[in-house]
Amino acid sequence: KRHLRIRLPKSTVFMNNYLSIGVDALVTHNFHKARESPFYLFSSRIINKLIYFSYGTKDVLERQCQDLNSKLELYMDDKKIQLPNIESVVILNIPFWGAGVKPWTLGSGHKDFNITQDFADKKLEVFCIFSSFHIAQMQVGISEPHRIGQAKHIRIEITDSVPLQIDGEPWEQHPASLCISHHQQVSVLKLSDD
Repeated sequence: KRHLRIRLPKSTVFMNNYLSIGVDALVTHNFHKARESPFYLFSSRIINKLIYFSYGTKDVLERQCQDLNSKLELYMDDKKIQLPNIESVVILNIPFWGAGVKPWTLGSGHKDFNITQDFADKKLEVFCIFSSFHIAQMQVGISEPHRIGQAKHIRIEITDSVPLQIDGEPWEQHPASLCISHHQQVSVLKLSDD
């Protein structure tokens, strides 16, 4: 890709658990900037949660990631996906997201969605979020995500600057093409469901 007639370098970044673009990455990015500030004097779990909560609550009113669907194009296994009016896209490689939410089994909509999440199937799951208030509703179990589907290869064309995070490391991503696919697999221990 070129930006201002300058060829931008390609880079490879590895994702272990999730990648998100939009409102959840914005809240994480704002929190990250606050913690790096020289005025950040308190470092306790309660203070951190309050600061994080304040950024999430602030975005309920400001809606900085409104119309995210007009700033990116999503392709899953080379098929372009029409996105609704959203504020976040999340790509998962694990069954949990956002402090323990299980997006593939949350609510009753997953019964109509013929996909089972399995971190060993070498597929990535994609879902969307409508707002930071929607995230709060999901965390208390009164709403469910807008499930898009699974894919082995995901490409996202970003046409404007957007907040992005990979495994909790946030930054502002300028126009780019993101290609996401399975790279490697490691053995993990899992408790039985018994």
